[in-house]
Amino acid sequence: MNTPIVYVALAPELLRELELDQELLRLRGLAEVERWEGPGRPSAEAVAAALGRAQVLVTGWGVPRLAPLADWTPASSPLRLVVHSAGTVKQLLPREALERGLLVSHANEALAEAVAEFTLGAIIVAWRNAFASQERYRAGKGRVPLASQREIRGSTIGIIGASAIGRRLMQLLRPLGPRLLLADPYATPAVAAAHGAELVTLDELLRASEIVSLHAPVTAETLGMLGAREFAAMRTGALFVNTARGRLIDHDALLAELQSGRISALLDVTDPTEPLPPDSPFFKLENCVLLPHIAGASLEARRRQGRITVDEILRFLGGEPLQHQVTRERWDTMA
Repeated sequence: MNTPIVYVALAPELLRELELDQELLRLRGLAEVERWEGPGRPSAEAVAAALGRAQVLVTGWGVPRLAPLADWTPASSPLRLVVHSAGTVKQLLPREALERGLLVSHANEALAEAVAEFTLGAIIVAWRNAFASQERYRAGKGRVPLASQREIRGSTIGIIGASAIGRRLMQLLRPLGPRLLLADPYATPAVAAAHGAELVTLDELLRASEIVSLHAPVTAETLGMLGAREFAAMRTGALFVNTARGRLIDHDALLAELQSGRISALLDVTDPTEPLPPDSPFFKLENCVLLPHIAGASLEARRRQGRITVDEILRFLGGEPLQHQVTRERWDTMA
């Protein structure tokens, strides 16, 4: 039997971040490992050529879309598994390949833990108005109003989306003593209760919450789900946090609400551009904190991504079920 080929289609910089060279040593004797040897991101031509000879393809950020897989069948290609070392695969490969039996796995769980922890910290610091305090301190201005410096305990926090991140965040928040509300059309009261939350409608959540944290996936139903009507429904003095995806909200509507001074926001993601241009009006607002999409970035998260990636390859080579497989149902609910 021929030794299976694992092709690693990652830029050298990302390979180092994931510490993947060390993890790939675990495949010694089980598979032949090939890598993209060029500088920067792998070329579409190199990846297409690998699809014609590799049984396993390792992908990550910066990999060109795997358009050739639209015609994938088990009979026409040696490829059997795509392991994505990051989160969503929706923009990476055609769903048709998944439906025809191509195995797909991802390291989303590695990132979910990092994003949930980051969001917890961002909520705590933003609810204390620490970002504005730092800017005023540096500029030699007076302190922020005491009424704008709040504690989590006793506050009402609304979580939009019982995703892997949303669930982790509720678990992290629960010991701090807030009232937790959950809005998710696919969640049950039992799921909400298991995370210490009350299941409510989106409208109820927006009107009752002092802090709103967005964790919904990107689907046809959720694109632009928060617009002028939804932001207007939020309580005066409320904080809006988005560490999910920029495409989920209407930024013009949010900007108008922020410019009124009625609410505040912390945005780790934006749309239609990311990063925002330096002259963006969002940067001029004291009540808006902008971050460069860093919620999922940590040394530990990168190490988990590399470990999960090779773990999944070993399961495949050993004939074991994948632990992080992207099923059809998972595809529909991922970001």
